[in-house]
Amino acid sequence: MSAASTSSSPAKLTNGNHANGNATSEPNSQRAQIIDDEKRFTSELTPQLERWGLQNAGFDYDIVAVFGSQSTGKSTLLNRLFGTNFDVMDETKRQQTTKGIWMCRGQDMNVMVMDVEGTDGRERGENQDFERKSALFSLASSEVLIINLWEHQVGLYQGANMGLLKTVFEVNLGLFGKKSGDSSSQRTMLLFVIRDHIGTTPLANLEATLSADMNKIWDSLSKPPELQDRRLSDYFDLSFTALPHKILVPDKFEAAVQELRRRFTDKSREDYLFKPSYHKRIPADGVAFYMENIWEQVQSNKDLDLPTQQELLAQFRCDEISTAALTEFNEQAKPQRRPIESGKVIDGLGEMMRSWKTGALSRYDRDASRYHQGVYKRKRVDLIGVIDSTLSPLFLGQLKNLHKACLVTFKKEMLEGMRGDSYDFAEIVKAARERCEKRFIDGAKELLLEDTDWSYEDEFGLLSEEVRVLLINVGRMRRRRWSISLSETSSEASLSQ
Repeated sequence: MSAASTSSSPAKLTNGNHANGNATSEPNSQRAQIIDDEKRFTSELTPQLERWGLQNAGFDYDIVAVFGSQSTGKSTLLNRLFGTNFDVMDETKRQQTTKGIWMCRGQDMNVMVMDVEGTDGRERGENQDFERKSALFSLASSEVLIINLWEHQVGLYQGANMGLLKTVFEVNLGLFGKKSGDSSSQRTMLLFVIRDHIGTTPLANLEATLSADMNKIWDSLSKPPELQDRRLSDYFDLSFTALPHKILVPDKFEAAVQELRRRFTDKSREDYLFKPSYHKRIPADGVAFYMENIWEQVQSNKDLDLPTQQELLAQFRCDEISTAALTEFNEQAKPQRRPIESGKVIDGLGEMMRSWKTGALSRYDRDASRYHQGVYKRKRVDLIGVIDSTLSPLFLGQLKNLHKACLVTFKKEMLEGMRGDSYDFAEIVKAARERCEKRFIDGAKELLLEDTDWSYEDEFGLLSEEVRVLLINVGRMRRRRWSISLSETSSEASLSQ
């Protein structure tokens, strides 16, 4: 599929606290609706990543998403944690604010923050289709999934979204479990943020309850035979934190939020949350295409095979990167084609060709080497093939022009050497031939590129043959002139007698 499918909708960009806010001159403050409430994926994510300054971040970025019941302050938490500006709930109306999935860049952080429409919201009623799909999308895309819940929801199957988590766990086996026995490269951090923690029940007790619930859910899953021995900890790390009441003890709430923020920013901490093992290893310039493909698969209820999705992404991006490298390469090579076609020998053409090729491959390697290694290497071989096939006519044309130029110079040197009455013909031939052959071979060697099967032997053979034929003709002319001269001398001698 294309990176901008026909079903995509324009991204809604806002920067205030209302959905109809106008974008300012601060591109980093913009938020974008990447999936709208009609389940359409935006076609504007790539330009938005550029505005956020993340398009060329490579792997130097992270993705976090929030998941939880409607109206539990998820957006408020994200805004406090990451300096984003997602819409927050009107306390007087208690109505849903986040519809679909929104994304914003974290303030002073290379972090893409996703605000996901809340679960069990009354606006959608009993329609749980979007809940499942958005949860699955979040899991497939993010490194850290924040599960936001009230303290009183702990231990409540439905209230704490345990049913939906069961669905997420089941789908996770389809996402990561079937491809490889090594699941360590596809781990996700589930961060439980317990809101309005009064302190009557210690965090350790709440943590134990939630951990037990998670493992019960995992044990109850229907697993294929080859995954029967898999444990929750093979795929997920669990972490827990509690936040005091935002209204009753605002100072303590803010202090706890800032402490949690440091877990997202301070890489030296043991409890740092963005561990490398959670990263999906999708370069930033491929995130939009990857997410759109994931959403398309989720929407069509197809089994999500993330390794295959990553390979498809690599094929798409490596083709794009290769095309861009070739465009620049062709712009460099094009001006030299006409002079060569007109018979001119281009000085330093070999060095130019090496520079063009090296530049194109360096650009490709820089941007494509971050993708699936098998695809990257395969597409690199293809790129080299196209580059060499483009340069080959220049190589062959330059050889022909060099051949002609060397032959012309050889003739001139022969004529100049044979002027006058006293000269050593054999010496002139030897010197002129050696200079001709050296001139051609030096020029031909300068054209050769490494790792090609190019050869100048055939053209050199043609040049040598033309030199041989020319010398035969010159020899005949000399003998004819010598014969005429001898005949004239004999006639003059007869007349003088």
